[in-house]
Amino acid sequence: MTSIIKLITHPHPLETAQARYDEAIVTQQPIMENPWWYENTETGQLYHAIYGCIGWPSEVTNEGNFMPGYIAIMGVVRPNAEREHYDASNAKFQLLDEVEQDDVPTLLKECLRLRDKWGFGIQPELLDVWYGDPERFLTTLALKNETLVKYGGENKAISITPPDDFYTPKIFDNYVRSLNSMGMSRDDPRLFFGGCTIIRARMKEFKRDDPAILAVGGMVHSLLSRVMWMSQVRSNVFNVEENM
Repeated sequence: MTSIIKLITHPHPLETAQARYDEAIVTQQPIMENPWWYENTETGQLYHAIYGCIGWPSEVTNEGNFMPGYIAIMGVVRPNAEREHYDASNAKFQLLDEVEQDDVPTLLKECLRLRDKWGFGIQPELLDVWYGDPERFLTTLALKNETLVKYGGENKAISITPPDDFYTPKIFDNYVRSLNSMGMSRDDPRLFFGGCTIIRARMKEFKRDDPAILAVGGMVHSLLSRVMWMSQVRSNVFNVEENM
């Protein structure tokens, strides 16, 4: 499948990166904007980074019911290609694509389709991992990855990493709070659902431990915790005390 994402690099990337690093050191900022971003060739929308999440189908109840699995793509929106000197750490989030599916192998096929569509491979880190439960459906995922690696190499495998705080108690509560902190019901929200109607419906129904809410909530929680669409600034400046 042809990707709709294009990599855009600043006209002077090395000089820009050094200038931003120097400014961050002087102002004692821990993060800085990268000198590249991505463009949606269909809409023209720009993104600092693009991420994916997966929520496995829920456990089957005694009545035989379960909630379908869910995958979504999210972009961290860059407002304008020419704009400089703005606080990218407060960038807005846009849900770009989503799929729900009862069948786990089919859900993984959709995962491959969406990552190819949204730029997998354009940059080494772009959609190289998905946020979700890495211990669920291990055999199904391993068999899928065995085929992917055999015909495409190690980098083609579907890698899943747990969102921040995934193994702490009450993660559903934590992730819902992170979603609510995005101010979706306020005048100036940071998270937009766009045309993603599945997550809208699931948020409205709001069933506890819903795979879709867990997936999107965990991804948002992780992004807010570490501002991963920006680079960490590490200073080599040391304070040396002189002996008197």
